[in-house]
Amino acid sequence: MEEVQGTIEKVKTLIQEGKSGEEIFQFLSSFLDQSSEIVEKLAEQLATLRHEKTARILLGMLEETKEKRVRKTIKRSLYRLRGKGISFEEAPRDRGRSILRPLQTEPPEGFGTGMDFLGHRLLILVIPHAGRGVTVLDGVISDTQGLINFTGAEMTRKEFKGFFENLREKSLFPLVEMEAPYVGFLFSQAYQLTLGKKGTPPEDYLHSKNEIERVKKEYGRPLIYAHLPKDEIEGDGQGFTRGADLLKDDLFVPWIIEEDEIRPYGDALGEAQESKLFLNQAQKEARFQEIYLKAMTEIFSEERRRLYQHRLEETAYIFYKLGKEEEARLSLSVAVDLERPLNPFQPHPFLFQLVVKSIRTLLAKAQGKREKEPSLIVKP
Repeated sequence: MEEVQGTIEKVKTLIQEGKSGEEIFQFLSSFLDQSSEIVEKLAEQLATLRHEKTARILLGMLEETKEKRVRKTIKRSLYRLRGKGISFEEAPRDRGRSILRPLQTEPPEGFGTGMDFLGHRLLILVIPHAGRGVTVLDGVISDTQGLINFTGAEMTRKEFKGFFENLREKSLFPLVEMEAPYVGFLFSQAYQLTLGKKGTPPEDYLHSKNEIERVKKEYGRPLIYAHLPKDEIEGDGQGFTRGADLLKDDLFVPWIIEEDEIRPYGDALGEAQESKLFLNQAQKEARFQEIYLKAMTEIFSEERRRLYQHRLEETAYIFYKLGKEEEARLSLSVAVDLERPLNPFQPHPFLFQLVVKSIRTLLAKAQGKREKEPSLIVKP
């Protein structure tokens, strides 16, 4: 099993680094709650590490394990180590608690930000270790590309505090606390998306993959639904009547449609502004509305609506953690509303306003660029 082999390599490294048997056993403790097959394979592979600490770890496993088949495999590995010249003394069965019983550690912590207009967000996973600080895993993920970057580092508590405050100051979005298993789940999803896109995962992620897999849990739907049930949101009409209000909030200010996608519609609107075919402003406004609607219906296919639905669900959780429950409910209401097909005769307020905002931003940017260009007209 690839996961077991990776764990054995990690144990080998910890032994070489001089870690105590207690610390190494703490690292392995999560495996003891997994299937008998995995524990057996782990016990079997530990016998390949010729070291007295390996024997102590196996003895600790023997005291923690009740299943006969697993105990038999552990004893066989101890016998193999003894045959390789590793001496050890088996503890009496009634001696009480094992000295290698896992030390008490704090649970992992998770943190995350909202998303930018590209669907990028920062995630942090903090895994404490008894007696040796924390492992800090941080990275930027994309809901369309997967892992953008990723780093892993061992830190003291003091170092992590400084690191976290620095990230919080530099981040464009607020960092909120998230369930650590959910952060692990999001990292794992991003990793799978990277592979699906034929990308190369960051090397640090590959080194940390086993730790992330041990922390993560599987989630059938976004975390916000554990706090705001979907049946409380459906049918309230907020998503349709007040959806555009969200774009005024700081979390949505950076949201625009990418330039390459919106540019054809921006060009069309620019031409309509300059056109002499329209006799009055009302005719121009009608043409503008036609362009906005066309952009909305062509850009927001069913697949694109699902993407934005997920972004809104994740943003709703950020609102919730910031104590802004009304905004959280509105964001979630818009997300649920996006499950329905668009009605070209009744524009979806959130999507329609996002289109308007994106086109106007594009045109303003182009205007600013033109104003900065040197004039070719020579003044008398």
